[in-house]
Amino acid sequence: MQQLSTPGPAASTPGPATITSPSGRARQVRPTLLCLPHAGGAARAFAGLEAALPRAARMTLLELPGHGSRMAEPLREDFGAVMEDLIRGSAPHTTGQYVLLGHSMGAAFAYEMGRYWSALGRPPAGVVVVGRNGPTARRTLPDLHTLSAPAFLESVRRLGGTPPQLFEHPELVKLFTPVLRADFTISETYTPLPGPPLACPLWVCAGVDDPMVDDPGLRDWEDHGAGDVAIEWLPGNHFLLDDPAFHAYVAGVLRTLPESGTTA
Repeated sequence: MQQLSTPGPAASTPGPATITSPSGRARQVRPTLLCLPHAGGAARAFAGLEAALPRAARMTLLELPGHGSRMAEPLREDFGAVMEDLIRGSAPHTTGQYVLLGHSMGAAFAYEMGRYWSALGRPPAGVVVVGRNGPTARRTLPDLHTLSAPAFLESVRRLGGTPPQLFEHPELVKLFTPVLRADFTISETYTPLPGPPLACPLWVCAGVDDPMVDDPGLRDWEDHGAGDVAIEWLPGNHFLLDDPAFHAYVAGVLRTLPESGTTA
């Protein structure tokens, strides 16, 4: 199994950060919420969540190579290679209180990044996994990444979440099919990396109409968390990132965090 390299000297977890307000009054420091998108998704998938929680957290939307604002970079089809990239991108945000949140494919990265930074003494305050069965659970749908191009695109279209107009323009299909197939390959071939289970709190949620998860699959996360594991079903389907119920759920998670410090 590929071992991940350390992006820099392992630092001890620092104390709570403090910020002095212009009035000189003490105020709580907001946690950082690091967000990881679904297969084929870009960081902007979390724009609605960011807008809904302007004061609850400092949002950091992580972009994968070959996606969104990094579309010009080469795609990567190997979980370990993408993980290395995300570790480098997240490193500056792991020295204070932070939470990792991943949707679907991003949930696997959030879980593994939580384990990685915990091993270096910089654990997250919690990990939120959205719309994905546990690492060792049975998948509810057949693998898509091995299908022929027409069958693959039709299966992706049926899942929803991809703008319908994409499938109507051959040039867009040609542009985005490699991105989708690379991500589905990563997501569907992922197996847990070696090491102990996640020690920090783990929040698990999914939409009641999500065809990619089931109750036994969500329960599988309980075998991969050494700390508290909370499972909740929300209204909606697989693509619930813009739903008010999901925004309220994340806000509730953030409210459970211990205060990370106040200003003098």
